[in-house]
Amino acid sequence: MKPILFPSSPLELLDTTEAPEDFLAKYPLGGDFYRAVGSDEIPGFDFGYLIASRGGVREAVVPYFVTDFKFSTMLDDGWLSRAMGDLGLRIACVGHPSAPFGCIDGKPSAELFELVFARLKTHAPVVSMKGFGPDLPMPGFVRVAGLPVAVLQLRENFWETLKSNRRNFRRKRKAASKLSYQVVEGLPEQHLERVYRLYLNSYTRAKVRFECLSQAYFSATAHLSHYLLVFMGEQMVGFVQMIRKGSSMIAFYMGLDYTVDGKHGVYFAMALRAVDIAIANGCSEIELGETNYSFKKNLGSDLVDTWVYYRHRNRCVNWLLARAAFLLAPSAQALR
Repeated sequence: MKPILFPSSPLELLDTTEAPEDFLAKYPLGGDFYRAVGSDEIPGFDFGYLIASRGGVREAVVPYFVTDFKFSTMLDDGWLSRAMGDLGLRIACVGHPSAPFGCIDGKPSAELFELVFARLKTHAPVVSMKGFGPDLPMPGFVRVAGLPVAVLQLRENFWETLKSNRRNFRRKRKAASKLSYQVVEGLPEQHLERVYRLYLNSYTRAKVRFECLSQAYFSATAHLSHYLLVFMGEQMVGFVQMIRKGSSMIAFYMGLDYTVDGKHGVYFAMALRAVDIAIANGCSEIELGETNYSFKKNLGSDLVDTWVYYRHRNRCVNWLLARAAFLLAPSAQALR
C-alpha cells in the first residue's frame, strides 16, 4: 500500500524592520550588530528582514538593504568611471553593506529565493545577493565575482611559523617603534570625533567606496567593539575597530593619518598589532578584510572568494545587465 502524501504547507514571508532576538547569534556580526546599525548609522541605506515560515514554524531569516548603487563603484579611477558619474540603479540586496560575508539565518533553497525575489522586486528593480558562495540555488540570477575576504588562521606559535616573511615583519615593527598603542573596550567619547575623522581619511582614499558611515555608527556599535588606538605622541594617528565572538575576531573598520603613515608604517603596524591582540585573546582566526591583499597573503591569510548575484525584474533589462557584468566585478587595482 502506497503512503498518502499530503502537500506541505506553503512557505510564507513576513517583511519587517525588526530582527528576531536570536538572529545570527553565533556570528561576530550577528543580530546585535544588525540591530545597532540602521539608516542613521549608514545614510542612504534602508534595512529590513524577510522572515520565512512554514506552518507557523520559522525556517529562515533573510536580512536585506535597499540603496542606490552607482555603476562606478567597482571601477578604477579613469575615463569610464568619470563617464559613469552618478549613473546607477536602485537595488534591494540580501546581506549587509558592512558585512564581507552574506549570511542567511536558516537553510537556503530555490523556493526561498523565488519568494525573496518576488518580494524584494517590489522594493527596487534590481534584486541582489552580496558576499555569498558560488553555489546558491539562484535560477535567473547573474553571478559575478565579489571582493575576496582575507581570513588568517592563527596557528600555534603563529609568528614562528612565518619563516620566509618574519624578517620583513620585524622591519615593519621597527619602522613603527615611535608609535604607542591602547586597546580599549568600547569607544571613549573623547576619541569619537578623531576616530571619525581618521575613518573619513581612509574612506576617501579607498579603491572601492560603497557604504559611507556617519559618526553615529561608531557610537551605536561601541558596546560591541574593542578599539586598537594608535598614537604618535599625544596625537591619535590610527585606529582599528575589532569585533569578536568566541574564537573569531574581525578587524573591521579602520582609519589612519596618511601624513604619518608613510614614514612610520601605521597601517602595517595596526594590522600586525591586531593579529597580536587576536592571539592574546585565544582566537583561532581573524578576518582582515578586503584590501591590501599582497600584505595579507604574506601574513598567511587565505583569500576566501565571494560572489554577487543580481537579477532585474524586467527580463529584457536583465539580459542587458548580464552583458555589463564587468561593472560589478572588482577591478585589478582593487584586488592588489
